[in-house]
Amino acid sequence: MTQLSVLPLLEVVRDHAADRDLLELMDPRPTERTWARLLRTEDYELWLIAWPAGAATDWHDHGSSSGAFTVLRGALTEHTFDGGLQLVRHEVGDGKAFGAGYAHDVRNDSDRPALSLHAYSPRLSTMTRFRFRGDRLEVLGVERAGEEW
Repeated sequence: MTQLSVLPLLEVVRDHAADRDLLELMDPRPTERTWARLLRTEDYELWLIAWPAGAATDWHDHGSSSGAFTVLRGALTEHTFDGGLQLVRHEVGDGKAFGAGYAHDVRNDSDRPALSLHAYSPRLSTMTRFRFRGDRLEVLGVERAGEEW
């Protein structure tokens, strides 16, 4: 098993995002944040996530996995912290790639549902949860695949 570097992982997400059938796989008006693993290969896994208005992930990282995502419908706001809080709005077609240990909180701040496609390499095994303390992130715990999600 190899780990795809961050930029090729973004290419994987964009290649799969070209499949317009993805828009029909999840409820277009979800009432809670839902997800489905679409593909699991030796090198990466691909997830589709539906976001109702107001949904958020809370602060987390993806353990030892790098990741990438793109927005298929609606818009998402990503909160990151690097000595200061930063917010980036991602709209349809926007993509983001990140390395292992990258912490963020992704939210659908709009009043309309959103849909996004995510890839992780190597496949997700843990996620660290954090609390934002204004000037730092405090570790709350680690979730393990197959146990908490």
